[in-house]
Amino acid sequence: MTVTKLRWIILIISFLLLVLGGLVGINLGGFLPTFACPYIGGTRGGVCFFWRFQYLLGLGTWDAFKVLGELFVYFSLLVILIGRAWCGWICPLGFLQDLLDLVRRKLHIGYIRFPERLRLGLRCVKWIFFFIALLIPLWVAWPFFAPSVARDMGQPYCQLCPGKYILPLLAANFDVTAVNFSSATTILMSVLGLIFSGAVIIGAFLKPRFWCSYCPLGLFLSWYKKFSFLKLKKDCQKCTMCEVCYNVCPVEIEQVFKEREKEDVTFTECNLCLKCVEYCPEDGALRATFLGKTIYKSTSKGFFSRQEIIN
Repeated sequence: MTVTKLRWIILIISFLLLVLGGLVGINLGGFLPTFACPYIGGTRGGVCFFWRFQYLLGLGTWDAFKVLGELFVYFSLLVILIGRAWCGWICPLGFLQDLLDLVRRKLHIGYIRFPERLRLGLRCVKWIFFFIALLIPLWVAWPFFAPSVARDMGQPYCQLCPGKYILPLLAANFDVTAVNFSSATTILMSVLGLIFSGAVIIGAFLKPRFWCSYCPLGLFLSWYKKFSFLKLKKDCQKCTMCEVCYNVCPVEIEQVFKEREKEDVTFTECNLCLKCVEYCPEDGALRATFLGKTIYKSTSKGFFSRQEIIN
């Protein structure tokens, strides 16, 4: 079985557990480092840490911060275990993006590749989303100005997150996927959320893993890359700079094939899908390691067998 097939199987199982697991009594807690959206309703199998993070910050109490600290420990342990593989192998929103990309390829429609300069310029988007999730809940907790607006800004990032408007539809929960007319603030936030969701659906159809480049939760997970047990390693002496790894990378990471010194090439944007390892034509040039032990490596035999299937 190829890594791509294995990843699809895990993505499908994870999607069913996180979106519909509640139907069979599955509850994976509120510290998951992936988009297990609470707005899905009673069918969900877990809750995204980002939702709890904002909620507890917004309470602004000592007890809330103690609970947040406990959840943060569980969250951190899960991230350290497999790092951003949560994005590449488990995230329901990532699965839907891969599904749209699969439909695009079946229809033989080309995809868009952003120039490196544009991608670097757009990096600020995920930071903006992250600071919305971090700072606005503190304003909600201590509304020293415009308290009426602050009252309507609970879980601010969630009101903008595409997951809130896309994932509940798959569980037939339509109440939270429309404009919220409770106040001018909620109207604005929900309209922006719907606009972002539409952009993500269109973007994911035209560009693999479109949303992953702007996801603040992915940014949060990337800060653990030095501590994560799962890493992407490169033997620079074996690399021929053929660019295959760049060409198959869904998030268009150039540094992996350009790197000529460092062994650890688990870069910030990498979601550890391992397509680069699977498609690399050089024996052992790229490999995935867990706690320093190689669990998967590139082989010329695997590369040429895939070429025979394609041809």
